[in-house]
Amino acid sequence: MIFTQRSYILGAIFSVSTYSAFPNDNIDDTSAIQAAINKAIEAGPNNVVVFQSGTYNFKSTIGIYSAIKLTIIGQGVQQTLLLGNKLAAMFQPLNCQELTITVLAIDFDPLPFTAGYVVSVSTSYLDVQVVSPHRADVGRQVHAILRYNPAMVRPAFGLNTYELYQEPPANIYTSLISNSILHIP
Repeated sequence: MIFTQRSYILGAIFSVSTYSAFPNDNIDDTSAIQAAINKAIEAGPNNVVVFQSGTYNFKSTIGIYSAIKLTIIGQGVQQTLLLGNKLAAMFQPLNCQELTITVLAIDFDPLPFTAGYVVSVSTSYLDVQVVSPHRADVGRQVHAILRYNPAMVRPAFGLNTYELYQEPPANIYTSLISNSILHIP
């Protein structure tokens, strides 16, 4: 028995390397990737932006504006990694139709959140024992607290879950009260 797979690419292919985004060099690729995406959008619908295997670094958000049938594709979730190095969204799509981002992985270093176990509670704070690989994010304002499902590696949902949202007072930030205990006002 023989299995075949067909792919139909109707538009042009825009490789991010053509715009000087190279993997595994630890250099910010944001501008080069933004240029490739902009050119693909300007060229019309059904275009494809391609990442090669490796890790691409992002230090700011990529805007994807008014794209029509644009596909952004890597070489596989184990082969292509988009790594955010700043606390910012990876992509900001706006006014897009049929935008597809596929066959790649997205991660952040440092992570844009922390995780751990609540070890102390009062009416004005929580103390959290931070767990690896997370870091204690000192000097930040906390806008949300939610239950995390470590087995599913995502926020928990269903029974026995919670989400707390707050607008923290000005000049109130997290602090470290011991090696891995984060004090959250």
